[in-house]
Amino acid sequence: MKLVHAADLHVDSPMLGLSRYEGAPVERLRGATRRAFEGLVELCLRERARFLVLAGDVFDDDWRDMNTGLWFLKALGRLREVGTDVVLVRGNHDFQLTAALAWPSYLHELSKEGESLRFEREGVVFHGASFPSRHVHESLLPRYCHALQGLCNVGVLHTNATASREHGDYAPCTVEDLLDKGYDYFALGHVHRRAVLHRAPWVVYPGNLQGRQFREDGPKGCMLVEIDEARVSSARFVDTSVVRWFDRRITLATDDDLDALLARAREELRAAAGASEGRLAAVRLSVEGACAAHAAVIDRGGWIVDQIRADATDLDDAVFLGEVRLDTAPAATIEALRAAQGLVAELLREIERLRADEVDLAAHASALAPIANKAGDVVDVEDPAFVARVLDAAEALLAQRLTEGEG
Repeated sequence: MKLVHAADLHVDSPMLGLSRYEGAPVERLRGATRRAFEGLVELCLRERARFLVLAGDVFDDDWRDMNTGLWFLKALGRLREVGTDVVLVRGNHDFQLTAALAWPSYLHELSKEGESLRFEREGVVFHGASFPSRHVHESLLPRYCHALQGLCNVGVLHTNATASREHGDYAPCTVEDLLDKGYDYFALGHVHRRAVLHRAPWVVYPGNLQGRQFREDGPKGCMLVEIDEARVSSARFVDTSVVRWFDRRITLATDDDLDALLARAREELRAAAGASEGRLAAVRLSVEGACAAHAAVIDRGGWIVDQIRADATDLDDAVFLGEVRLDTAPAATIEALRAAQGLVAELLREIERLRADEVDLAAHASALAPIANKAGDVVDVEDPAFVARVLDAAEALLAQRLTEGEG
């Protein structure tokens, strides 16, 4: 007998902020949670799963309209072909659906008070409790009974059992608290990164079904669990995502110039496209390192980002390039140059003195007022933060170019 365990589907998550990226496949990305759920249903049909367990946050929040619920029930309706029962609990995101529809008979929502749902013929019992409110700061485990003898006991819980700082500390507990219940499998939700916290008995976070942002990188999906003679015999991960997110970091070496930077960026984009295994690869690139390319980054940073984006378009529809961060540094550190002898050191020490003298810095900045007036809102010499950023950029560019000249 097979059971599929999924959590944190966040169906119809709006994925805000995509519009700021020119050419972003907005509809494809926003539709990813639905396509991933359709893949989950396909898995249940293919494996003829007896149960589908959804451990909270099926929906991203209250429905904006009835279309979300109608689509969800239509997609689930296919499970009747193989007789799959669905067991779910509500999490912190979907604890309350003001426009909720009546669930069909094969969909079982475990109550907020906590309950145990038996399937005698299959020899399985599900224990669970839905979130009574968005912010649940106490453990829900007191609402769960201990294991029932002679049955395969499956707990369904939306919880922060790992003290994860990436997620709210809702319904907190420990792995020891979970094991104390004596269940054969604890189907957890809430933490979006997949983790097997214990084996035999199993305590598992499947991770979210579909990544929705760059920090939710890597494969995403669900767990396929096999039960034999009222015991869990195996549990394996199955990728259901249609978009794979990548947070890639490029560290440049001292001698790497602009051409090397662009070549490395192209390599990372191609690698992400290959690693996505036919899915859309959504990529964030961060470029760092003390390198020869730093002067170009300071001088032509906008053009470099645009060129990397242009290179991404050569990969057709395989890659969506999101944020590009250029965090390089001079090949020779400013601190080292400032401590040395010669013209470069003198200039850098003067910049450092000027940075520490707010009065003198303001006087120098005010001398730029005629230029600032012509530039409009782009230049604000009366804003200390703006002046500091200009000084930092000038210092970095000066150090890079002067050291290049000395070489």
